[in-house]
Amino acid sequence: MTPRQTTINTVTLTCSTCGSAQFTKLDTNEYRCGHCHAVTLVEDNVAQRLEKILRGMQQPARPARPGPGALAAIAVTVAAAIAVSVAISLLGSDTRGVPRLPPAPPPIDASLVKLTDVREVQARGRRQLVMIVRNETGRKIEMPRVTASFFQGELSLSSTSGSAPARSLQPGEYAPMTVSVPDRAYTRYDLQVSPPVPARGRNNDVAASKVQLVRNDGSYRLVGLLKNNGAQAANSSQVTVMLYGGDGRLIGIGNAYGAASPLAPGALTAFDARCEMLADGAVASYDYMVQSEG
Repeated sequence: MTPRQTTINTVTLTCSTCGSAQFTKLDTNEYRCGHCHAVTLVEDNVAQRLEKILRGMQQPARPARPGPGALAAIAVTVAAAIAVSVAISLLGSDTRGVPRLPPAPPPIDASLVKLTDVREVQARGRRQLVMIVRNETGRKIEMPRVTASFFQGELSLSSTSGSAPARSLQPGEYAPMTVSVPDRAYTRYDLQVSPPVPARGRNNDVAASKVQLVRNDGSYRLVGLLKNNGAQAANSSQVTVMLYGGDGRLIGIGNAYGAASPLAPGALTAFDARCEMLADGAVASYDYMVQSEG
């Protein structure tokens, strides 16, 4: 049987019978399908296309090797990439190659340290400004410095920094502060809070129990026990006391440390805080704060 030219699809050069593109040349313009073995006679132009396909299948083209110009271009590209990498590295270091420190956190807003219940008190012939310092910064801070500047009209008299028993304040905590008043009469004063400084060190889990306020010979003392509920020894366990009069104003302060330091985990120790009266009057209520830092 004479093979028909319709066996090969001349558009896609595939076998019209089975769709295979595998052919074997038998003679000039004569090819056999490698799949269904159909033999086909093709026209000259189809034969030329088949020859190109068969050559490509039998001898796959090898990737061209880059010439000297291409190698030079590759070398330049690699060198540029290395230079950029070194430059980026140097941007993160100083001229001696030491890595730069990360940027410092923004300063804490001093206006978030609130001074409340400010007033002048007098006890035992001594005049003072007394106030409550409240930490509303959202961060643990060292007890901020408060400076009072006193004036008589436009005349500047003196400036005095406050004194506080507490060392630091957790967010939301508050503590008393007193500022000495000059002997000369003044007409006004200004209070300035220095920029707060973040407090360092961990907080120990120390709590007070069996607390009671006792009065002996007209003086007040807050006594009780401190217990270390943490897993590590606690140092410098401190109790700050605030006494209030019947009108809710601060009239006395006190401060004491636990008798044992360091305080072992689970251990108890006593404290005895003697209070200083800032104004006359009976104590109607009291408050205290326990602090212990590692």
